[in-house]
Amino acid sequence: MLIRGLMAAALLSLATAAAAMEPVAPAPEQEEPGAAAPGAMDESAPAEDALGEPVQEPDLADLPLSDSARVRLERARGSVIQIRSFFGNAATSATHGSGFATGDDDLIVTNYHVVSAAVLYPGQYRLEFLTDDNRLGRLQVMAIDVRNDLALVKATEDDLDLPPLRLREEIPRQGERAYSIGFPLDLGLTITEGVANGLVASGLEARIHYTGAINSGMSGGPALDARGAVYGVNVSLISNRQLVGFVVPARHVTPLLAAARRPLDDTLSPRQVRAQVAAQVLAHQAEALALPADGPGTQTVHGYTLPTQMAATLECGTTGTAATGTRLNVELIGCGAPSRLRIQPGLEVGQIQVQHRVVSSTRLHPLQFAQRLNRLAALRQPTGLARDVADFACRDSLVSLDGFDARLSTCVRQYRLFDGLYDFELALVSVSHGEHALVSHVTLRGTGFESGQAFIRRFLEAMRWSP
Repeated sequence: MLIRGLMAAALLSLATAAAAMEPVAPAPEQEEPGAAAPGAMDESAPAEDALGEPVQEPDLADLPLSDSARVRLERARGSVIQIRSFFGNAATSATHGSGFATGDDDLIVTNYHVVSAAVLYPGQYRLEFLTDDNRLGRLQVMAIDVRNDLALVKATEDDLDLPPLRLREEIPRQGERAYSIGFPLDLGLTITEGVANGLVASGLEARIHYTGAINSGMSGGPALDARGAVYGVNVSLISNRQLVGFVVPARHVTPLLAAARRPLDDTLSPRQVRAQVAAQVLAHQAEALALPADGPGTQTVHGYTLPTQMAATLECGTTGTAATGTRLNVELIGCGAPSRLRIQPGLEVGQIQVQHRVVSSTRLHPLQFAQRLNRLAALRQPTGLARDVADFACRDSLVSLDGFDARLSTCVRQYRLFDGLYDFELALVSVSHGEHALVSHVTLRGTGFESGQAFIRRFLEAMRWSP
């Protein structure tokens, strides 16, 4: 019924062959506007949404600052640095973020995505720091945690001797006063004031919602409580064209500090570092694709029993559209996982999307109706750059499901830089239409080949139609 036997082997062979091209480090001028996955951000440029349109960021100069915020800024000022990434021998930075000192070994905490280019292309990107008192120097990466978007760095030669900030592993209660510090854009060291709202309920990754502004470039900086303890690490995300501030809890920093013994590039080859990144992504995706404890959720629409919550991380919604110029009535069920992992500039993984359209029309000839269905079933234009992912390898088939037949298109592609990571796209359209027809899509980004197959198999086995 699915990609089994020879079909599975053929897809894996095609996807693997297509990915065989040697990966090339992305130069800053190679980045294409709008080519990044939804939510990906250039830390050094004005924020844009997934459509390439400007995101409305609050003007920090217009935000009121309390006396307590001024105290927090002055006491933390010497502990926070700007982290800049440079391509080759360029004098201008490709990206920048923030970081702060903690612990007893001159270690600096930041976001993984701030330093990911240097992690994956150590010979072509370099990292430098800039302190608030204008000291400059080189940095090396000591440890990474892709899932929690964390990294530890350290000065290569100069003894920074930054005063370490104290970590608070306890999650702040909802409504506690909080502050975020970092280097937004070119505005220098900045503090914003807001409220910590506790852990976000959805998603696999523990994140604390912060109501204050976390602008581009502040990612990796410290999030402080009212007493100046670091309760988390800033990370800014784009949601519905608005910049939303989240904080990675400080409890995830402690195990990373214990793992930072020697610089990554002293102990691991670039291939081994990429394998470490891929292993962390695969572990995340295995958990993200796991079935809910009570089994997959379904929803019945016009006789079709449709799988919806195929994983515990999926959130679903239902909408409908009446017949318009296309003369179609469509009931749409869309499910998606809020998890995203930024593994390198312009490349995100972790997306899980399930979509069903139950379509009907009383004013179209059967041939016209079939043509409209085929348009709806067409796979979307693939995202991603050729340097990152291979072309999709696809197979079309006619399958017999429970109570109806369907045309199935299954496509797989491999990541060039990360062995074992694949994208899956599935499109299904029913062929025994009757009064209603079904068009379904599945999208998986950055999963294992077997895990992707198993998810799609469960998806198809859960489908049913009864008159």
